[in-house]
Amino acid sequence: MFNNYNLTDEEVLYIIDKYENLINKYSKLYSNGPVDEDLRQEIILKIYVTLTQNREKF
Repeated sequence: MFNNYNLTDEEVLYIIDKYENLINKYSKLYSNGPVDEDLRQEIILKIYVTLTQNREKF
């Protein structure tokens, strides 16, 4: 889906906003439970790190 994994911060934030419902769905420990904020933040961090891994460092 994302071929180059060299996205800007704005592009990554757009993707995170677009998939907010899916992130919240997978941040629940059980089906009708509340969202686990720690798990949600780990998912978002993993998405960010993965999509920016080939960015050139200055």
